[in-house]
This record gives sequence, structure tokens and C-alpha cells, in this order.
Amino acid sequence: MSNQTFYLGLSMAGAVSAGAYTAGFIDYLLEALSEWEKAKQQQANNPNSNIPNHKVVIDALGGASAGGMVGMIATLALYSGNWTPVKKVSNKKTGNILYDSWVFLDDDLSLYSEKGSGKGTFEKMLDTSDIDPEAGAPSLLNSTPIDAIAERVFNELPKDSGIDKLPEFISKDLRLLITLTSLRPLDYKVKLSRLKSKFLDETPSHRVSSHDVLAHFKLDYDDTKDSGLYLPFHPHHLDSRNFLIKVTKATGAFPIGLKPRYFDDEFSTRYLNNSLKIRKSLIEDLDILIDEGATPNFQFTAIDGGTINNEPFDEVLRHLIKKHGAPDLENPKFGTLHIDPFPNFLDPELVDNINYKVSSIMGILGALVPTILNQARYKQTDTYGVGLFKLMSFPRKLKSGKMEIRAHPPLATGAIEGFGGFLDIKFRQHDFFLGRDNARNFLRGILFLECDKDDPDNLFYGVSDAAIAEFKRNVKQDDGSEKVYMPIIPDLSKIEGDTNPTRYEVEEFPKFNKDAFRKLEKPMRARVKAILKAELNGKIESWWLRQVVRMFRGSIAKKITKIAMTHMEKDFKNRKM
Repeated sequence: MSNQTFYLGLSMAGAVSAGAYTAGFIDYLLEALSEWEKAKQQQANNPNSNIPNHKVVIDALGGASAGGMVGMIATLALYSGNWTPVKKVSNKKTGNILYDSWVFLDDDLSLYSEKGSGKGTFEKMLDTSDIDPEAGAPSLLNSTPIDAIAERVFNELPKDSGIDKLPEFISKDLRLLITLTSLRPLDYKVKLSRLKSKFLDETPSHRVSSHDVLAHFKLDYDDTKDSGLYLPFHPHHLDSRNFLIKVTKATGAFPIGLKPRYFDDEFSTRYLNNSLKIRKSLIEDLDILIDEGATPNFQFTAIDGGTINNEPFDEVLRHLIKKHGAPDLENPKFGTLHIDPFPNFLDPELVDNINYKVSSIMGILGALVPTILNQARYKQTDTYGVGLFKLMSFPRKLKSGKMEIRAHPPLATGAIEGFGGFLDIKFRQHDFFLGRDNARNFLRGILFLECDKDDPDNLFYGVSDAAIAEFKRNVKQDDGSEKVYMPIIPDLSKIEGDTNPTRYEVEEFPKFNKDAFRKLEKPMRARVKAILKAELNGKIESWWLRQVVRMFRGSIAKKITKIAMTHMEKDFKNRKM
């Protein structure tokens, strides 16, 4: 068995219901690693084996929003030791918590019985039981179904799960990095040169505010060494378990759409101070304004982690660099794979058609929000520009015989800004298996490194000629020569004859069920009306104006509902669904 190892960090972007795609991608990736590990063990004493014998170890899982939820669920699946892949569409629970959580969500299972009765997740998200007429509406949608999903994966965790259950290709020191957005600023000082005068004892520091919080969980957590530096991952301990559940809910707390989460004593000020220093590359003498003595714990309300840091590959890279040192650009020993259901690509035609001259008040206001949001998401960390091994996978569905993207959008869950997947299990099933199929093609065609079996520093040092013949890919260089490349993670299903990159487990793109959707008009209108009542309660002082609002609240709710439903139907139509 080779001692050459590639350390991989996985980063998963926010995606709302398209987390089903990311879950499917991770499911296939883990399956490929598992099958490869079994084959290596079986061929361990065969020098002419056609199985590459290097190692791949996953060191970190980073995620924002839905990606953070997938990361948490995947970690629990590995921690439990009973994970098995889902290779075929199932309308029954499978025991695979990636599939069961992201495909079924909180649908009543009776929906898929012969009677077909029960409620789906989106209908439950229109329930008004979470709205307090006195306190207001916590969010546009009822987040109780999200709570149920997050709590279920922890409640069903086997009692004997633990680090010892992790497979060989998962680091025993695995890190889970989940982003949050704090509505309360975390402040630190930038010290200015100390100049004294008769008017000023010293120059005051400049205050900088950060709202980007990272929950850095360490599976092999040591209470003595790691306290204040990392967060414990102890899902069998009640306090840690409740904290893990809350972080899972908080990273997916889509602003306004889903309920925010309040943290009281779960994040210590010491941890946040240390996290800021590491993540912002602050030197030791920069002051953090949170006084650890006066404020041992930092209270804040969290919303969706993707609000600020939606693609946390820089967090994953920082951990890899800290653990493995400076990168070897010629023979990389570590790198990241970023999985992004909604990637940000630069569209030259779109950029060319934008008028950048803004002169009116309304024009400035319209441009201000995306300006602030884009700047907040801008990655200014030290690892962002480093020439490290970084790859990204995104949804593609290729036509048979042609290497081109299909005319329709590849994600069935992509409608309504990613909320469309809550409507229909068929959307989520399609995207879960699209994720699996995309992972298959990614492993076979993109996740490669140059092979030099005679170079001791090369990942494939000592690989057999039989393995090279089985998995190699000849890549033409700019000078006309060819170099041999090999997959970082060999997909053994290719050996079994599954070689068609345009074969998809769910071939047909699902259709939008307009009749079923329109049955949701009544509960949607009821929720809009309840939100209006709760949000306006006590906020209108005039007695006669309150009567007017009460009189027309129903018609206003009906109008808003009609506009919303028309917009949703139009979005599905534009997506050819």
C-alpha cells in the first residue's frame, strides 16, 4: 500500500432546497471512496493490481446554509458508521440520512402510500401556528419543518456511533466548518500610531465590525487543549447536541424567509476572539473589543450563513494550510473541492449591457443593497489568492452524444430562488441523483493530477502499469506533447462497464404540478393574513386607521397571495417545467 496521501477539503455552498443536489454529490463521492478502499484491501498483496494504491483523506467539511446542513448530516452519517449509498429512486425511507433528510424533508410518509394522504413540507411551511399575534411573525415561512428535519437526524443517531466508526478515508481529526451571520457586530480595533499631545493622551483606535461567524467543530476535541480554539462535536452529550442542532438550523435561517436563531451562552467570547484573529490574520497586538472578563459568552441572533460567506472554501483552505504547511504547486498534496448548485459565473454579455452611470436617488438606493452584499461576501483573506489546488463542481446535464448543457436549467429545485424544491419530492429526487451523476463525471473527468510513477514526490509514485492503463488520461499540452494524468479518487464503477457520461439515473426533467400548487392558495393566503395581523398589531396608533386595516386585511392578503402565486408559476414556466 502506498504512503502517498492527498488531503481533501470539501466546501459546500448555500442552496436552499437545492441542498438535495449537494447531498447526492456527497453520497456518490463517499460511495466511490468506500468502494476504492475495499478494492485496495483486496488487492493489497498484488503488485500488478489495476487499482491505484495511493490514499485520499478528507480533512474538512465546510458549508454555508444548505451546504452547512449537508456537511452536518454527512458528518453524522460517517460518525454513525452505518452509511450506505442510495443508487435508485425510493419513495420509502432508506436509512441513508442524506437521502432521507434532503429528499423527503418533512413530508408525511403517508403521501407516498396507496391512499396518498398527508401534508407535504411546503404546506406545513404555510401553517400559522408559529405566529404570535403579540410578538409578530418570526419569518415568512413556518420553520417548524426545518426544525423537525434537523432534530430527526440527531434523534436517530445510533448510540454506539463515534470517531472509531469513521472510515479510513476520513480523518480522525475531521473538522466541520459552518458559517453563520451575526446580526450583532463582532468588533476589533485597528491601533493607530500612538501620538501624544497636550490635547490628547493617545490616538484612539479605529473600530472594525465583522458579522461573519464560523462554527469550527473538531471531532477529536480535547477539553484541555482545544477549549477556546475550537468547538466540541459531541452529539451524544446533551448540551453539545443541542448546540449542534441549533447551529444546523441557524446556518440555514434564510433571511426573513426562515426563522432566525438566538445564541445566548453557546459561543464563548474567548472562542470568537481567537476565531477572529485566525480568520482575519490579525497580529497578536490587535485588540478585540469583546472583553472576555465582562462578557464570557457572546449573545447574538444568527441568520443564514450564506448571507455573508456563502462559499467557504477559504475557511477549508486555511485549515489545510495550517495542518499541512506550505503548498507544493508542482505535486499538490492537498486541495479543495467546492460544490456549488448556484455558481457565480461572469456573464460578459450581461456585464456589457449594464449602465454603470447612476445619478438618481432611487438608482443609488437600488444599487446600494447589492453593492453592500457583494462587498460583504468578498473574500479578503490571505488564502484567497494563493495558487492552491482548488476545483469546483456545479450542476450539468449533458445531452446524449453532445457535450453541451441542456436547454433547460439543470436543477429542478432551482425555481423561486431555490425554494421550489420544497413543493415536490420529484424535484428533490431528480436533483439528488443529478448530484450523484455529476459526482461520477467529476471524478472521472476533472479531479485529476499529473502522474509520474517514478517521482517520489508525486501522488502516484509506484503506481502499477496496470492501474495506469486502466485509469490514465492523456492530456495534450500547449507545446503539442502529452502528459499522463490519473484520477485523485478512482471511480471503480468505470471498470464495471458504466462508462456513459450522459447516462442519468433520473433522465426526465420533472414537471411543475400546477393543479397541486393551486390547492395551496388557501393556506398561503391564511398565512399572509396572519403575518399582516401580527406585524401591524400595536403599530398603528390611530383607532380609525386600525379599523380600516382590519377591514381590508383579507383583501390585501388575497392580492399579495395572487401576486406571489403568479410570480411562482411564471418562474416555473420560464424554466420550462
